[in-house]
Amino acid sequence: MMETALISRRYLLEAEQIAQRLPDFFQRRHLKPFFSNLFLFQDLGMTILIAALDTARIGDHTQYIQQDLIHQLKTDLGGRPVYLSNSTGIRYVILLSALPKLPRSIELPAELPRDKFALGVRFSGEQILLPWNKLGHLLVVGMTGSGKSSLLRSLALQAIHSGIKLALADIDQTTFAMLEGHENLFAPIATTPEAALDLILKALAECDARAALYKSMPGYPEAIDEYNAAAIKAGGETLPRILVILDESSAVLKSMGGGSGELAGKLAELGWRGRKFGIHFIFGAQEFTKELVGAVREQVNLAIAFRVKPTSAQMAKAIGCANAQRIPANRPGFAIVDRFGPLQSYFVPKALLLPAEIQPREALNELEQNLFSRALATDNGGLSLNRITEWGEVSQRQARKLQETWALRGWVAKDASNGNSFCLTAKARELCANGQGVQTRTNPVQAVQTR
Repeated sequence: MMETALISRRYLLEAEQIAQRLPDFFQRRHLKPFFSNLFLFQDLGMTILIAALDTARIGDHTQYIQQDLIHQLKTDLGGRPVYLSNSTGIRYVILLSALPKLPRSIELPAELPRDKFALGVRFSGEQILLPWNKLGHLLVVGMTGSGKSSLLRSLALQAIHSGIKLALADIDQTTFAMLEGHENLFAPIATTPEAALDLILKALAECDARAALYKSMPGYPEAIDEYNAAAIKAGGETLPRILVILDESSAVLKSMGGGSGELAGKLAELGWRGRKFGIHFIFGAQEFTKELVGAVREQVNLAIAFRVKPTSAQMAKAIGCANAQRIPANRPGFAIVDRFGPLQSYFVPKALLLPAEIQPREALNELEQNLFSRALATDNGGLSLNRITEWGEVSQRQARKLQETWALRGWVAKDASNGNSFCLTAKARELCANGQGVQTRTNPVQAVQTR
């Protein structure tokens, strides 16, 4: 049975012809032509036919997954691309339409949600946006010139714009040199393996400090979002997230004892402890081995592979990014992500990382400007939920969300001299007085169009 949606007649006819040819193809090779189903659908701009083998009827399926057979099937079908999927059963994936193409370069959009980070764009034109609180830990691999360093800089830039602290290790001093001395650094940039270990130890010490804060907070929070919500309610200070980025981490790990060394052990500890305290890490390297990464790999929940060496094909497959070795050398920024497949990552010009250009994004929108100005004129900056609801013409739920967001940014805080109600801080008063707050360089959004 073939399942179809709104697919053109041309592809319907091609699919029917292929369905009729498949049994003969297998019979000529003395293989049982038993299929449980045929699926025809469109996804990511492609029209795809999937032929699922009935593994219960064919028995031993060793011959069905040989690469020679896949190549012969491709030839028999007139050169159409044919791929094998054998993760849950055996399926032949036959591409009827032309492969869509990604643009060769896409600049990071100027305006992104403060609570999310952007990776890039898929074949369909879909932008991959993920919440910072779901970041976990990342593995980024790729040869020199493949786009790996640009992605690391992109994530660092987005972290700064979101008010996240950075802990950076840059042994070659080529990826993050322009961020030296930046106010968002959690610690000085580590430029030696020993300094990288010290950086991780400092992050672990921060876990200890935050654990004590969690314990002292009413309600015993178990995650940073819970803690910050309780801190806002109590009128206390919130905790920023911390992003730890280790570039060329394989070389660093190798020089510090490999997968069984102290650095690997401390990284693994930071992996399982850090997330609850809002501390995330990103590994960047040209290649990884199981011996080097050790227990750290178990803590990674998103893997991104740019072009790797042919000898690293098995490594790419092991992290869920098979065929990264086939990415052309002339496609920097093109990557395979274990959760999303192929995408073009965002390009960040180095000029955007100059200190004057990457201050945290602290600008009031029109609603905030109006509310803050009215609060200052009415009651010296008092902003209760009722006032936000009435003046902003929003629901109580929306008002509470706005108040929590402003508290996280340090724009409002509880004032004991004003009945312990929320009032504008000096930071918010300055932004309001400036009209638009701190100006940041705007980077025109390049239209995302497949070519």
